[in-house]
Amino acid sequence: MDNQASTTNRVAWAGIDLAKATFPLAIWGHQELRSMRVGSFDRTRQGCKEALAKLKREVPEGCRIAIVMEATGSLAETTAAWFLALDPSIQVAIVNPIQTSAFIRSLGLRNKTDDLDAKALAKYGEERNPFAWEPPSPEYQVLRDMVRARQDLIRSRTAMNLRLKDHQRCAPLASKAIRAVIRTLERQVEVLDAGILQHVEGHAGLKACAERMESIKGVGRITAATVLAELGDLKRFNRSRQLTAFAGLSPRQKLSGTSVHGRSPMCKRGSGRVRSALFMAAVAAVRFNPDMAEVYDRLIGQGKHKRVALGAVMRKLLVIMRAVVIKGRNWAPRAVPA
Repeated sequence: MDNQASTTNRVAWAGIDLAKATFPLAIWGHQELRSMRVGSFDRTRQGCKEALAKLKREVPEGCRIAIVMEATGSLAETTAAWFLALDPSIQVAIVNPIQTSAFIRSLGLRNKTDDLDAKALAKYGEERNPFAWEPPSPEYQVLRDMVRARQDLIRSRTAMNLRLKDHQRCAPLASKAIRAVIRTLERQVEVLDAGILQHVEGHAGLKACAERMESIKGVGRITAATVLAELGDLKRFNRSRQLTAFAGLSPRQKLSGTSVHGRSPMCKRGSGRVRSALFMAAVAAVRFNPDMAEVYDRLIGQGKHKRVALGAVMRKLLVIMRAVVIKGRNWAPRAVPA
């Protein structure tokens, strides 16, 4: 399809295959792969400016520019923010690599190169029309940075504790050094806990949402902060199914062949940090929250695996969090404690 025919399209998709230092830019998604042109740019603010200038020079008449890239942590969000700062009118989509990988495999490409991946992403944008990425507000960005730093420190502390426990050391100085690192990590976790609390208390919107979530037994301040940091304002999800799918909590059915009677695991797309926080909240909720205990016990009584039942509790907790935030009311238990 040539550029003249593409003028009937309202959106012209470009694909970017991100790397740390550079990125190839492929245009346009409505064309055959062999017809797409690819340029390479530095992954800097200036490189994005040059790439956007190229797109504006060559965009088909009557089309709006859209860019699609894979979610690669902070690289994707930083790059997307640069493009939007240069021109807020363009559409930038950050998509799940699991989905794009499946799409690229479906194209039957024999080779795998950065340029081909960029072309395939442009084609993905044209065919799937992914949602535009919305940068979080400054208060959500700060909260996310603190929450993620806290989780990283906790993982490091756990690793150091295991290292201390699992290895018998002949040198007392080595054990002493590890214990000192553990104490430092614990102090920094406490500093971040206080910082997260202070930040949430200092922003009325975050505070209101967190307080509603914390009214649910099993959900603490850190769980509420993690959900807000990773998922943003829960009111933006029109349906609860959109929220659970975005968080990677939707069950994935396996009903073919010999797996007919197998478990239905979570799809695990989205933020693993949210799932980790909700798992701990679910463990507490089945003990202290009568509604969640009823859900868990009912599924266990049906022969479901414990992790499947906990996954259902995780989804239920997230759905209730959205409900209390939207309604502006605290959670009230329905089940009567035994």
